[in-house]
Amino acid sequence: MHTDKAIAEFEAWWDRQPHREQFEDVKDQMRNVWVASRQEAVIELPEDVTARMSRFARMFVCFHWDVRKRIRAAIEAAGFKVKE
Repeated sequence: MHTDKAIAEFEAWWDRQPHREQFEDVKDQMRNVWVASRQEAVIELPEDVTARMSRFARMFVCFHWDVRKRIRAAIEAAGFKVKE
């Protein structure tokens, strides 16, 4: 979990909010909810259709695995969990 990234995103969002000074007393609670929501969220990737293919056929779609790895890395970098 990338807690530091989630906190930084919250702070950036908070700084853009009008009248935020009026809500300073609940800022910490809101940040905690923001971070917790990232920790609890799980994104399920679509089924790996290459698993049912023959080894020969998979040679032609090997890029599929690389794409899945990059998608997973991007999701995790955003602070979310990935389920396969």
